[in-house]
Amino acid sequence: MSTSASEYFEISTQIFLSMKGQLPFEVYVLIGNDKYTKIFNKNDTIDHTRFKSYLDKGAQKLYVLRSERRQYISATEIFIRNLALQSQIDSMDAHRAVEELAEQSMTEIYEDGIFDEENLRIATDLVRTYLHYVKKDLRVLIQFLQMCKNETYMVRHSIATAVFSVLIAKTGGNDSDRILQIVGLGALLHDIGMSQLDPKMNELNRELTEEEWAQMVQHPSLGARVAQGLPDFPPEVVQVIEQHHESYDGRGYPKGLKGEEIYYPARVVMIADCFSALTTKRGGRSLYLPQNALTLMMTESRRYDPRILASFEKLLSPKRKAAA
Repeated sequence: MSTSASEYFEISTQIFLSMKGQLPFEVYVLIGNDKYTKIFNKNDTIDHTRFKSYLDKGAQKLYVLRSERRQYISATEIFIRNLALQSQIDSMDAHRAVEELAEQSMTEIYEDGIFDEENLRIATDLVRTYLHYVKKDLRVLIQFLQMCKNETYMVRHSIATAVFSVLIAKTGGNDSDRILQIVGLGALLHDIGMSQLDPKMNELNRELTEEEWAQMVQHPSLGARVAQGLPDFPPEVVQVIEQHHESYDGRGYPKGLKGEEIYYPARVVMIADCFSALTTKRGGRSLYLPQNALTLMMTESRRYDPRILASFEKLLSPKRKAAA
């Protein structure tokens, strides 16, 4: 049975050339007139010499089946994690990897149907701008990548949080360029303090000990300290990083701020962060479907600014009705 062109998506040739080991997905080239030819099977060992022979024959782009996007994203995450562990990080490899993972992650959000196409297009265009800010300074980029030392999903979670944060701010009417820049960049970098913790602190499937939790609650302060050490870093974004776990009812951390003591962009990012943590896929699946994640958040509504949460619920309501 033939496969239509819509069932393929293009991948980064440079990232593919940097990968090693066995492939968890099939790889195709386009040979004209929407005809795709498989050049690597799943579980094949990546053979760069063989691949370059296809380039010599005129193949310029690589494709993967959309049904295997999750496997490709996971392979890109592993590549980024290995990159982050190197003592010397190649800036071009880092730029390409972050850009590719962002592109695939934002497409995944769209394909999951969380928001309508126009909203997501606006948000993703803005997030690309914030990624450009991260990529132009290698020190910021390295801190961003080092989150992968703790958990490979962290970069995707941060990208998703930035998308959700921008949409929440726009829906709530706080869509000045300055506010969107603070919200989006703060969301993208909100967890950079995680790069300062021991990797075991973010292991899945187990409870943190009391001592580990005492360290975990320091990651917003550690992140703010990292950001303050970067040249010309916006102080408003530092506030977002430091306050993104403060709770509207005063039970958050690290300072126990309450209500409007918490900086407005940080209140936005807190909601987006929680929603992203519940819905961003780990190991091929997310903890909750979007509508169920929002229902759970509504049961804990005292933690969030009620006006911002209401805006977010309004933004998702068409999707919730459709799901129901």
